[in-house]
Amino acid sequence: MNYTREPLTLYFLLVEIPSKQVGYYMNKNHNKHNRVETVFVLMIFCVFAASVFFVIIFSGSIYRNIVDISKHGQNERIALSYIRTKVKNADSAGGITLSNFNGLSALSLEEVFEERTFVTYIYLYEGWIYELFHEKGLDFLPTQGVPIIKAESLYFESVDKDLIRASTNFGSLLIYLRSTAAAESEGF
Repeated sequence: MNYTREPLTLYFLLVEIPSKQVGYYMNKNHNKHNRVETVFVLMIFCVFAASVFFVIIFSGSIYRNIVDISKHGQNERIALSYIRTKVKNADSAGGITLSNFNGLSALSLEEVFEERTFVTYIYLYEGWIYELFHEKGLDFLPTQGVPIIKAESLYFESVDKDLIRASTNFGSLLIYLRSTAAAESEGF
């Protein structure tokens, strides 16, 4: 058997294209198609890269805002909770008074340990809420206290004989003194 190859001819729109020219026309169209695909893919990639860039930029500033708000809220809770806890722990008859400590408005908390009286002053000094714990009768300077938390203001006032208001730039707090109310009910 003798097989011979005859040239393949394609009929496209009733035009005969010899088989040698078929590859030429297909590659030409294929190259144009590849260029369009490549440009389209690159455009999609650029849009994706730009959107990722903007998301990163905006999320960074949003994150900073959230952290600032969180710190402010945390400072508010810490400052007011600290004052409330100190007052509740020292709440005894006559143990909590509003006083003047070296010219500063302060909250004075007196406690007795082993027959000796100690005083804790809570006051604002140079933009910080300070605590100073020492034996009653001794003189100390405000700088010798321990800085607790940064604050712009701190003010104590007696609202009633058994109610104290502590105000800071973070907010204010009303503290009910149980020992004063208990002492009055017992007739002291």
